[in-house]
Formats: sequence, C-alpha cells, structure tokens
Amino acid sequence: MVGVRKALVLLILGFFCSQLAMVALLGPSETLVLYLGLALCYGIAFFGLAAEWFWARWFAMGIGNFGSVFLLLMLQMGFEPILAFFGGSHALVALMLMGEGMASRYEYSEHTKERWNFQDESLVLMRRAFKSAGSTLPLLVLYFFAPKPEAITVALLGLAVLASVGLARGKTWSLLPVVGISGLCLAHGFWGDFASASPMTTSAWAPIMLLPTRGLALGAALVGLVPLSFVPAVRAWCNAADASTRSGAHRV
Repeated sequence: MVGVRKALVLLILGFFCSQLAMVALLGPSETLVLYLGLALCYGIAFFGLAAEWFWARWFAMGIGNFGSVFLLLMLQMGFEPILAFFGGSHALVALMLMGEGMASRYEYSEHTKERWNFQDESLVLMRRAFKSAGSTLPLLVLYFFAPKPEAITVALLGLAVLASVGLARGKTWSLLPVVGISGLCLAHGFWGDFASASPMTTSAWAPIMLLPTRGLALGAALVGLVPLSFVPAVRAWCNAADASTRSGAHRV
C-alpha cells in the first residue's frame, strides 16, 4: 500500500503544480510571480517525493498542513466545494505520508543510512525544520508576492527579519520588532486591505486569498501578545543582573 499512497500523493501534488503554473501563465501579469512561486513549492515536493529524497516526505507533509488550514474557513463561510476540495486534498496528502512504512522509503531508507548516517536527534530537528518550511513557504509566497495596495510591507519585512535575527541570537530587543509588526498590521488595517483589494479574489484560485479580515486582525493581535510570554524571563534576567550589580558593589 505504500506505493499506492505515494502515487496518490504525487497525483495531487502534480495536479496543483500544473494548475498553478497554468494560472500563472494565463493570468494577469500582476500575479505571475505569485503563482509561479506556489507552483515551485508544489514542484519541489513532487520531485522530491518521486526521487525519494530523505527530506521530501517532511516537506510534502508541510505542504499538506498548509492546505488543510483552509478547511477551517468553512467554519465561517459555510460549505464551499472549492475550499473542501483544496483543503481535503491537502489533508489527504498529509495523512497518506504518515506511518513507518512511508518513512522507511525516505529518512529511514538504507540509502539514507549509508550516505548520511543521521542520528535520531538530528532527524527530529530536521523533521521539524522541513515540515515548518513546507507549511510556511507557500504562506510567505502569498504574503510577499501577492498584489498589495501599500508599500508598508517593506517595513513589515524589515521588522520580521530583524525580529528573526534577534530571536535566533537570544537578544531581548528582538521583542520590540514583534510588537512593531503587530502594531503596523492593526493600526494601518493592512490585512483587511490586502484581503479585500487583491485582484486575486476574482481569479480561479480565489479561495487561496479568502482570508477572513477578523481572523487576520486577531492573528495580528496574537503576535502582539508574543512578547508577554517573555516577560517572566526578562524579569528574571533583570533581577539577576541587579543582584549581580549589588554583589559587586558590596565587594567594592
């Protein structure tokens, strides 16, 4: 059954890759890069699975998780055949790639063991990384290449890069760009304009862009709450620094 499941997943990924590529070539020039980027994401998953690269299963599962999220839109919009097909097919991709039998064709295959000799801890870390990449790359393509009414996205991109670098290096100041991202999204109503003004809402793949304004505004608000989770750590660090300063003063 592993071969049948793999063939079904390849069929779904190949379908979306070809459809997105055709929409890119036949659609307006404003969305050319957007749809080509999405087609590239599906194409990478397709060729990786077909070639049985060790990371391809994880990446394709991330693609499946990305599309499965659109099933949640039906909770607000009601049943939509296109949304059901798009989300259901992606959920099927994620489900078909689960299991030890499928893993034995990729990360646990003899070829992978002989060539890479990964440790279990390394496989866990890479699985998380590639699944996250598969889930976030299509979202980043949608975010950065979809037509936008304002140039505010440049500021958002800069803040996102600054926050990512700071968090990766464990810097406290990296929380400030996170607050800035949330503030820009809420104050300027960027998300609402993006969802309503984009010409993609009239294209054949409109469900991809049917992102609820209220849900995105809530997401921006939740981004603003991220720094609150670091408050105890920052307070503990400040107390430790203060105690160290007092200790040094007493010694002097």
